[in-house]
Amino acid sequence: MTEKIFMTYMNATVISYQGSASTKAIAGLPTRKRLVSFVPAGLVALMLSLAQVPNARADSDTCLAKIKSYVAELDILLLEVKNRLAPYNELSERYFPFRDCEPQALLEVVRGSKFIRSISHHARTDAYFIHFSNGNAIVSFTYYAAEKKSNPNKYNTTWVNK
Repeated sequence: MTEKIFMTYMNATVISYQGSASTKAIAGLPTRKRLVSFVPAGLVALMLSLAQVPNARADSDTCLAKIKSYVAELDILLLEVKNRLAPYNELSERYFPFRDCEPQALLEVVRGSKFIRSISHHARTDAYFIHFSNGNAIVSFTYYAAEKKSNPNKYNTTWVNK
């Protein structure tokens, strides 16, 4: 559908244009002015993408603070709680999932636990399987390094059969 429209630009030029509805707004501007109007939009998009880089670092720092708190509280539970699973599950429900942690930094934090028993890596899925134990209970979770996240509700707490 074409129709005739009139546009004013900077209160100085009146331009007549006959074209489709999708090109009316852009076609009404002189070529030189049109390019200038796109440059700020591109510049704004670039600035917004660069502004997200510090946010990614902040998200990683937030995740690492969260995993540090989780490991510290888990160490206390594994030291003190011997016969109940509920406190372990409540702890995991409060902290999970972990998102945006740098994998090597996360592994460094969990290796600091007194109760870390194993960390295994599955190369195909780039997943780390992390296990803590005090001899009575085993607490474990999986962290997917490529996706930088743990499974939202996939933590596991079990008793060791002796």
